[in-house]
Amino acid sequence: MWRFERGRFHEEAYPLPQEERFLLVVNGKPWASFSYTPGDEVYLALGHLWLSGVLSGLEGVRWKVGEGVVAVDLPADPEKGVGVRDSGCAAGLRYGEPRLVPLPTVSLDPELPLRLMAQLRQNAVRYAQTRGIHGAALFDLAGRLLYLNEDIGRHNAVDRLAGYMLLEGVRPPVALAVTGRVSQEMAAKAIGMGAVLLVSRTGATAPAVSLARRYGLALAAYVRPTGYRLYAPGGMPVPEGILKP
Repeated sequence: MWRFERGRFHEEAYPLPQEERFLLVVNGKPWASFSYTPGDEVYLALGHLWLSGVLSGLEGVRWKVGEGVVAVDLPADPEKGVGVRDSGCAAGLRYGEPRLVPLPTVSLDPELPLRLMAQLRQNAVRYAQTRGIHGAALFDLAGRLLYLNEDIGRHNAVDRLAGYMLLEGVRPPVALAVTGRVSQEMAAKAIGMGAVLLVSRTGATAPAVSLARRYGLALAAYVRPTGYRLYAPGGMPVPEGILKP
């Protein structure tokens, strides 16, 4: 490739993000097709089904990974309504919403968003190489990194966190750090996973903030080494009257 800088082209070697596709098959029937970054396909498939309201646990669930296919067998056929394609790159097709319940009030350290984002930046190897990929990381409330993945799709990256929780038996409450914009769908995924804190390197939409405040999710965006913007307090010790509805 070439870089144009200061009026001239220069040759430059720069790796590109990998992209492949797989078909998710549920009980023998095609469910959704994913454009994704290769790796941890089972986490992505099961996490996607959980955050679409199809799965609530793994009892009676079986799966098999083949070339370009992840087949999941459920004890009963799920209802499949009208598919909705989420906005954002490689969001995939979903047929429902995660089941949302109010989050527990958990006291959170105001420094925690800074520590989570620092770990995401430090461990996002593919982003450092390509600058063309999203990252998402799962933490316990002490700030210990449990799992991190990078994907061309920000929805895929978060779905993998959910799949990791299912397969590894991680129980909420947890905390999430992401690189991408927090839309309403992304906030819903975090709440559905039982995350009490969601931090992002970038911004959040108005519906996402409204949803976070309604369910008690602490939402911190534009997280930088020196600070962040807190859009929804959750368990943060914010002085009364500072955050307005």
